Amino acid sequence: MSVYFGLRKQLWFEGLGRRLAGGLVALMLMSLPAYGQRLDPVLLDAFLTNPLEAEPRDPLLPTPVVDRPLSPLELYTLELALFEMDAQARELLLANQPDAAFELWMREVQLRRVFGLEVELEALGRIGQQAWNAQRSQEVRLLSVRLERIWEAEKATASLERVETIAAIAQVLRMRDTSTELYQQLVEMTAADLTTQQSWVVVLAGHYLQWFDFDNAAQLFTQLADSSKTEGNTLEHTQHLTDLIYSYQQAKDYGQAIPAQAELLRLYRTTGQNDREPPLGIDMARNFRAIERYPEALEYYNLAYVTAQSLQLYGHVSTVLKDLGNLYAEQGLTNEALTMYNLLVRAEQQAYNQHGILEAYDRLGQLYLSIDDTENALIAFRAGLAFSESLNYREDYFLGEVARLSADNPPEGVDDSETEPSLGESLREDLRDNPPFDVEPVEIEPTESTDLAPETEPETTPEALPEVEIITDETDDAAPEAAPEDEETN
Repeated sequence: MSVYFGLRKQLWFEGLGRRLAGGLVALMLMSLPAYGQRLDPVLLDAFLTNPLEAEPRDPLLPTPVVDRPLSPLELYTLELALFEMDAQARELLLANQPDAAFELWMREVQLRRVFGLEVELEALGRIGQQAWNAQRSQEVRLLSVRLERIWEAEKATASLERVETIAAIAQVLRMRDTSTELYQQLVEMTAADLTTQQSWVVVLAGHYLQWFDFDNAAQLFTQLADSSKTEGNTLEHTQHLTDLIYSYQQAKDYGQAIPAQAELLRLYRTTGQNDREPPLGIDMARNFRAIERYPEALEYYNLAYVTAQSLQLYGHVSTVLKDLGNLYAEQGLTNEALTMYNLLVRAEQQAYNQHGILEAYDRLGQLYLSIDDTENALIAFRAGLAFSESLNYREDYFLGEVARLSADNPPEGVDDSETEPSLGESLREDLRDNPPFDVEPVEIEPTESTDLAPETEPETTPEALPEVEIITDETDDAAPEAAPEDEETN
């Protein structure tokens, strides 16, 4: 801190034996608010002391012979000096001298106490914001302790405006517990004005979210959602439901989130916000999946898939297919998983997402490997390699998988004397065009059983497994005209 505070610290030590016994020191530290327990007690005492009572007296304060209040002229002179001090601090901060700047600001905020509480609060908020922005933890804690002392003295008699002012400063200083108490008091104080009270409930709920208190946030957002629904305020109802769902999701309370999601889905349909249905349907399906209610999960995945297809929201189509492929694979339903991943290849092509196509082939390859179908796995990895070389992405991975599987399954009749083109080049020559994606959405039928997990392992043969669909990596090109022989085969 400043030379002034250093001198006061020295004098504090000299007078320590006269003013406090050893036991009182420990008592004082135990009684400090949480914000001040990591601070130097000498520094804290110097900052909290009324500047008119401090020893030594700040040089900016006059030293009258008799004990009297400062005259209007003395107050005016001091006020001008403090404005100049603030300007100097800002210049020092711009000159990359933060220590010198905050020495001046901390002196200023203490001296502002001479002009009354309203002026001091203005300085606390202004300098507190500077301290927080500059990540000055010591200054933030000192200011927090002072604000805590002010609130303890004012809470019984403070006006609504005073509580609002203190709450705003507490938020600037990130004083969690004090802010909570202040917002709760503001909710109580505005009970006669329901509109104003609702606004403070929103602020309190947001405060709970900011500090990860999701249970309390969910309680308040439930009240807000019910109130806005009763009032017929669709916009606020939508927002409060969204915040309520977020609170439940963050708390991992998926069962509680689902009813709120269902209500929000009905609201989207009522208001014609069809484009918001697919992502919400996916979230609902994932929540049902998290609580192991698989038939409902499939129902909402299908809803999201069909709606996204009709609106040409292919990103959501791909998300559904990825999720379902993973779900079926986890449950040992290999045929269904392979079908989803093959559909995913086609969906990603329709979305012109070459990275997505590459990842889909990787999923297919890994799934075929899990059932020891190395032939189809090799086909999938070779297809992925073509896209990886085109994109210069994950080439080493696909080259490694193709090399490993090719070593296990060497081709017959290969003439090693000839120089072969790269895997990607040869594959691009042989890749056939992808058939156009179905105009009508493909329904995802739920399984007949109530649980996706089969009681016994399904009997599968290599012939029964879906084959890998190979498409070109040139997804931006229009489909070429069909050759005569293609027309005959089609």
